[in-house]
Parts: sequence; C-alpha cells; structure tokens
Amino acid sequence: MIKRIKKFILESLLLKNFIGTDSFIMKDIEIVLENLASQEIMPDKQQRLFLEAFIEFDSKYKHPSFFRQNSNPGSLYLWGPVGRGKTLLMQAIDASYFKNSGQFHFLEFMQLIHNSLFEVSSNKEPLTLVAKKIAKNYDMLVIDEFQIEDIADAMIIGSVIESLVNKGIRIMLSSNAHPSILYRDGLQRNKFLPAIEFIQSNFMIFNLDGLEDYRLRDIVSVSSDEPDVKDFLCKTFSEEWVECNEFTVNERSFPCEGRSSKFLWLSFQDFFSEPCGSKDFIEIAKHYEWVFISNFHACDDEHLDKIRRFISFIDITYQERQKMKLFYKDGFLKNFYQGAQLKFLWERSESRLHEISSSGYLNNLEKN
Repeated sequence: MIKRIKKFILESLLLKNFIGTDSFIMKDIEIVLENLASQEIMPDKQQRLFLEAFIEFDSKYKHPSFFRQNSNPGSLYLWGPVGRGKTLLMQAIDASYFKNSGQFHFLEFMQLIHNSLFEVSSNKEPLTLVAKKIAKNYDMLVIDEFQIEDIADAMIIGSVIESLVNKGIRIMLSSNAHPSILYRDGLQRNKFLPAIEFIQSNFMIFNLDGLEDYRLRDIVSVSSDEPDVKDFLCKTFSEEWVECNEFTVNERSFPCEGRSSKFLWLSFQDFFSEPCGSKDFIEIAKHYEWVFISNFHACDDEHLDKIRRFISFIDITYQERQKMKLFYKDGFLKNFYQGAQLKFLWERSESRLHEISSSGYLNNLEKN
C-alpha cells in the first residue's frame, strides 16, 4: 500500500513537470509514509494531497534557484475541522524531517513565552530577546491548536512568529480556522491584522477538509470494555494529554484521571463521591468537547447520593449534547443500580446511556 501511495504522489508531481528522477523526492515521501505506516495509519485522499503539496513546497525551499535564494523558511499553516489528522500529519513530517525541533500545544507555547518574558521584563525589547532565545534552542517549531482569544496574546504571538520566521526558524501551525478569521470579532482585532497578513504572505496554507473525523472514528470503535483507558486516551489525544489528578470547575477542585483542553477523564468512584451538582455539570459540558468515565462499580440504596449525582450528570450532559464515552465491563449496566428508591429515575438514565454509547448518536452529534 505504501508503494502504491508513493507512486500516486510521484505521478502527480511528474504530471506537474515538477520532478524528474530526483531521488530526494522519493526519499522524502518514503520517510513520511513509513513513519505513518509504523503507526498503522494509511493516509486518505485529502491527506495524500496535503503530503504532495507539502513535499513540492518543501523541495522548492530546499532547492532554491541559482539566481534567487529562499525568501522565507518554508513554514506551514494547516487548518481544518477537528479530528481530520492535522496533528498526526505534522508530527509525522516533524519526526521524518527535523532533528532539532520542538512540539507544543499553543497554550503550552504561550506559557513558555510568558515565562521567558518574566525573565527579561526589565529589557526595552523583551519580545526580541524571547524570540532570540527560542531560536537558539530550535530550528523548527510545531505548534498545535493555534488560537487567539485575547488581544494581549494576539500581539505577543504575532510579534514572536514574525521574529522567528525572519531568523530562519521554520514553523508549522495547526488550527481549526483559516488565518483570515483568527480572532474574528475580537477586541481591537485591527492590531492583530498585520500578524494575519504576515502568516498569509509567508506560510504555505492548506485546508485539510477530509470528510472523516478520525478521532471520532477511533472513539466510536473502541470497546467500552477497553482494559487500558489511559493508553487509548494518550494515543487519541497525544498532543493535548495532561497528566493530572484534579481539575477546577466553578472555583472548586475535583478529582480526575486526566484532561486536556478537549477532554476530561473522570472516575465514577471518585468524582461522583464528591459534593458536585448541576452547575458543575453544566460548566463541564461547556468547557470540554469529550467526557470519558471509567472505574464504575455496582451501587444500591446505600449509594443514593452518588447515583443521584450521576443521574443528574447524565440528564444535563444529554441535554447539552455532550460527547461522552463510558468504559465498563460488557453487560455491566444491567446490574449497575441494584436498589429500589431511584429505580424509575435510573431506568430513564439507563436508556439514555445506551443511546449515548451508540455510534449513531455520536456521529449525529458531529454532523449537527
């Protein structure tokens, strides 16, 4: 299959009269495809089109004409809906091409900048020094989930990106939005427009708009009886995974198994033993795209508070159309609640849990 895809990309480039028999092109394609194959991933049509476009773009960067040198370091802005494989492709390219690179989630990268700014706050040009420090450590930066939410970060990241690119640092950005609509309707957005113009002028911009959401596909297909939930979530949300044992909602801390900006992993045993309520559940639904719950145990009327909280959680997240996956042994739901006092309420919740767990429900949420 790899040979067939490699041939497909090569033939496409040949039709453009872009390459002849240059061995470096073949090597580049092989390295990236073999990297993906090692993860048992075969790129779809849209992903192959992106690889073709990137390899053509990158080769022109590597081999400037005799009369004209490169005017920019060949940076990339990859955008499209969630779950289309943006992070996966950037990581494969990074692992295949670059040795002295750094991979960051956008929030992580902003934290790095803020920490560095604190160290040089007394300097007249602190952002210049921060960019210089980053450029010393990396030749290449991969920044995932690029997003702008306030004007302060907008001004900072715009200046740092321009400075790094001008210093010859290659940057790969992934985002859910085209550069032209970044920070749309934001306060004082006009101050960020030069940064948008710089990205559009100096980056290869590619829309990865494949029809299949690979993250959703993997979550839908994984068994609810999955024995290693942590391993599954680490692989599925590899670029965002945060190792932690608590999260904050409504200024209160609650236990969790892990989280990121996209998902929250809860333990039924731990979380629903806490005095949590509807306001907390609503905030969770607003803040996280996905909620995963594991560590279930059978309950009876000695666990009424825990069951009431769980029923309320199911009702609210169902109403809020929350994406959710529960992990429990096959057939467990039938014997989950063995009490009598909440039997009627539980029967409704059990029905909703069966619906929520279905692939049709999750796929419909994605479409709507």
